[in-house]
Amino acid sequence: MLNNGGPRYKRSELERQMNLDVIWCVLILFVLCIIGAVGCKLWLSSYDVVPFIPFASDPIYEGMLGFWTFVIILQVMIPLSLYVTIEMAKLIQVYHIHNDVHLYDPDTNKRIECRALNIPEELGQVQYVFSDKTGTLTENKMIFRRCTIAGVDYNHPPPENAQNMKLQPGTPMPILVNPRLREELSLLEPNSLTENGTRRELRFNSHPQRLQEFLLLLAVCNTVVVARHPHHDMMNASGVIELVPTVFENHSGTPMSSSRSRGDIRNSKQTVPIPSKTVDKYSRLSESRSVTPSPPPSHFQAQTSDPLSGYSGGKKPEFPHQPVLSPINSSAETTPTADSPPFPKLLKNAIRPKLLNVPSLLMASVKKPPGNGNNSIPNRSTTPSPCELKPIYEAESPDELALIDAAYSYNCRLVKRTPQYATVALPGEGVLEFEILQILPFDSSRKSMSVLLKHPVTNEKILYCKGADSTILAQLAPTDDVIMQQLIFRTQQHLNSYARQGLRVLVMAKRTVSDHEYSDWLRRHEEAELSLDNRDRRIRESYSRLETNLTLLGATGIEDRLQDGVPETISALISAGIMVWVLTGDKPETAINVAYSARLFSPQMELLKLSARSKDAAESAILFYLADIQRETPLEGGSQPPRPVVSPGLNQVGVFARASTPGDVHPQMIPRSNKKRALVVDGKTLTYILDRRSNLQKPFLDLTRYCSSVLCCRATPLQKAYIVRVVKEQLKMRTLAIGDGANDVSMIQTADVGIGISGQEGMQAVMASDYALSRFKYLERLLLVHGHWCYDRLSRMVLYFFYKNATFVFLIFWFQLYCGFSGSVMIDQMYLMLYNLLFTSLPPIAIGVYDQDVPEEILLARPSLYRQGRLGSVYKPHSFWITVADALYQSIVIFFISEAAYHDTDVGIWDFGTTVTTSCMFVMLFHVAIETRSWTIIHILSILASIVAFYIFTIVYNTVCLECLGLPNNYQVIQQTMGSLVYWLVVGLSVPMALLPRFVWRCVETCLFPRDVTRAVLDKRRATHRGEDFLVSWSRSTSTSSIFRRREQLLEENVKELVMLQQNFHKAKRNLL
Repeated sequence: MLNNGGPRYKRSELERQMNLDVIWCVLILFVLCIIGAVGCKLWLSSYDVVPFIPFASDPIYEGMLGFWTFVIILQVMIPLSLYVTIEMAKLIQVYHIHNDVHLYDPDTNKRIECRALNIPEELGQVQYVFSDKTGTLTENKMIFRRCTIAGVDYNHPPPENAQNMKLQPGTPMPILVNPRLREELSLLEPNSLTENGTRRELRFNSHPQRLQEFLLLLAVCNTVVVARHPHHDMMNASGVIELVPTVFENHSGTPMSSSRSRGDIRNSKQTVPIPSKTVDKYSRLSESRSVTPSPPPSHFQAQTSDPLSGYSGGKKPEFPHQPVLSPINSSAETTPTADSPPFPKLLKNAIRPKLLNVPSLLMASVKKPPGNGNNSIPNRSTTPSPCELKPIYEAESPDELALIDAAYSYNCRLVKRTPQYATVALPGEGVLEFEILQILPFDSSRKSMSVLLKHPVTNEKILYCKGADSTILAQLAPTDDVIMQQLIFRTQQHLNSYARQGLRVLVMAKRTVSDHEYSDWLRRHEEAELSLDNRDRRIRESYSRLETNLTLLGATGIEDRLQDGVPETISALISAGIMVWVLTGDKPETAINVAYSARLFSPQMELLKLSARSKDAAESAILFYLADIQRETPLEGGSQPPRPVVSPGLNQVGVFARASTPGDVHPQMIPRSNKKRALVVDGKTLTYILDRRSNLQKPFLDLTRYCSSVLCCRATPLQKAYIVRVVKEQLKMRTLAIGDGANDVSMIQTADVGIGISGQEGMQAVMASDYALSRFKYLERLLLVHGHWCYDRLSRMVLYFFYKNATFVFLIFWFQLYCGFSGSVMIDQMYLMLYNLLFTSLPPIAIGVYDQDVPEEILLARPSLYRQGRLGSVYKPHSFWITVADALYQSIVIFFISEAAYHDTDVGIWDFGTTVTTSCMFVMLFHVAIETRSWTIIHILSILASIVAFYIFTIVYNTVCLECLGLPNNYQVIQQTMGSLVYWLVVGLSVPMALLPRFVWRCVETCLFPRDVTRAVLDKRRATHRGEDFLVSWSRSTSTSSIFRRREQLLEENVKELVMLQQNFHKAKRNLL
């Protein structure tokens, strides 16, 4: 309960503005009631004997009663039904977003998951996007590309067809073994021979030993679980436990004997050749298990007896190992499977059980390759031993999986792992069982992970450590050895080279711990674990004490490729005026390289770097950059730093985009320079900036306003969340955070809109998010299309709701001028109750759900149209008062036209009220027609249904209801009124007169002052009217559109063909001469 932070409820900016306007409605209602009460008192005071009111007492007392009477009859002014309608509209909007086929990922069989139902309009008002890098912008499929061991660089190029390889989620890219590294490792083999047949005596050479120790670190310094079968969850992505057949059932559903299964497994461990009868038994066993077997021994191992020997026949080696990352999601489509031998046709149709499966014994029937006995190993069983079976590695992260896969490729295999022991098969050493003394898990403060082992031969206690270069290199033991210094220097050079290539780097180191040091550390560590105060901090300090005086072994470079569509998506977001920040824990050089690849940075940008090691240095760098920029970009209107900046180079939130229109310019200071800048800041500098005592937050945020993009490197999860909160609270900007891992949860929850990527790092980010996507590229459509639509629809729906309620209330208020402010109402009570519930309920939903101001192809082609929602131009604070003023005018027209038509007549109060109500209904529905942007059958039916429902109810109610619910008698009122010509003339005159100002303003706005959205739609219509053979193209990099006729293209192609024919003719002529 102490960790429970309470329920999270996010409220959109539109909803906050709507709540404020509802308060204004309450104040307007209060003012009307005060006027009515005062009018009632004054009217009664003007008579000595009040006519028509036999029980009238003191006028002041009657005025007080009249106040509450007006509260009751004018309560429609408070749009309580608006909250019900807006929730219904949001629910239907979310339904359509969830079922958008363009947001479905066929590779993972996942679609968008809308976990928050109350903020779809916030998707259209995002100003800042904060994104994680690994797993969000990248595939999170780690490829082991390079490693440096003892100062020697070993390259591992990707496969030739890596781009076209379709690997299932969790399966790493196969590794091409480096020939040089394999040759050097072969020196460790006791029976290794040179080309002339002499025995090598170099197996104890120091460099091969370092190679082996480096690979050993890759194999054991992790939390990998070794399995012989793939992991399957019984619970699917919706939290439903699926009913699956049990493990010990064959494909026909017959239970399998457990004793027989155990016997088969025991027989599989024997080293004698298996008779054919036994093989048949194993074949039957294999048919009774899952269609997803344990991976067989690699083809690379089957070709040669020595796994580290040269290529067979000079051919390229096959990929030796493809371990599987355990899927965290539970959908059957995303469950990884390893390569397996062909199965019987009957087995392919079997139901795959999702419980633990028995180990695969299919390789028991593998035949020996043809050839003489010299080509095979004597006395070798056709059944592989457990060490030879390729295990399935289930890792917490793809990084660990890539590292252990690399170690396996060089025959350093993690065979078995328990909480106390790790069994490793080493080249030249055989199978060794290491005792695990301690595991020092990774945390964002230390940025390292270690494991303390006891060597089974030497009984030494060895600490193997891996982590960020900034952490490991700082903890290296000081040395005067020139060779070790050169090794460290070359390793640093390799690390910088890896980072410039965009690789994720990890540094590997070791330390030999004496018995005395270990016992002393263990005692102090147990005290830290038992402490009650600052337990986590004391445990981290205990880990750090052990991770000192390290000896450098080497480093690795792992490639994590960008997802498809990431550069285009980021470019579109920047063109839409959204400021994009990438927050990552990677090395700055790596992050910068990825930023250029993802189009977060462009070569034309000036790169500003903040990398300080003290508070004063950080402050000096920030102030220096600010002063330099302000000298280059003098400000108009003062010396204060600008609010969101707009110019032909920088748009409203400081992001470079196309030239903005005057309506997009902020009234405050505007830079005159078009120079583009990008900011890079590391985690250490962020520590000083985010400290409130340093007073650097405001200068830092001022600096970011001058930059097009921001890249934060070496950022911790708490720093990510704090950055989002600072921008959200101090800049008053609407933020969106997107990530895929548990370290992004704080950032996702802090932002106004949190989006989780359902990747390979668990479901924590998804569970904490408002929306879950399978790919980053879908963010473009989610924001630019659905976000734009949701904001525009709900904004116009809310304003329409205020308008129709205010108009109805003002009609009732005007009647009080003719009844002495007595509180009498000329409209039947049933009409008052059903006005919002039945008569005008469908058109707002049609606007709020199905109306489209711009088609989706235009929104995707012109990302700058997103500015409408980002600036909140549809629903501004003054929009409410314009709507109320329009409602006031229309109510005057409707009421007083009816009053003038029936002036000095004996018309009844209900006849007059019915005429006013009918005029109001038609005005409301024609108003919807003016505000509708795209006509569909739904819009037409909603309007027609409202009119039909009004007349059907009115006719039935006035026909059959004589004294219903104790209400006054309206018998045959609508029939008599409709039979009068005045009724139709009043309705026909009231509608155009009431809507004339709004209609004229819409025409003037569209023709003379069109908005960007209107201009885009008109441009498309003009292009369509010119001809159907137009090709409209849009360049997002320059944000300029170009329209070409297909005839012109065909003409250009014909000219090119003529030129080529002429050139070929001249060449042939010269050849003949």
